[in-house]
Amino acid sequence: MGPQKAIHAVGNLILRLCYHILVSGKKYEEREKEDYERILQKKRERRMIKELERNGYKIENAS
Repeated sequence: MGPQKAIHAVGNLILRLCYHILVSGKKYEEREKEDYERILQKKRERRMIKELERNGYKIENAS
């Protein structure tokens, strides 16, 4: 049942992607590896900040 679920999940992802492209009217552009790394880095930073705040630290922007 595992491979069947994977096929279903990928198909669902493709359908949602097509829907959003058609609704927004934007051209689909493949992202580069650096784009994904930058997105993951920002998510990691936000997650770490939230964890520090939960532990009682106050976080301020340096800029």
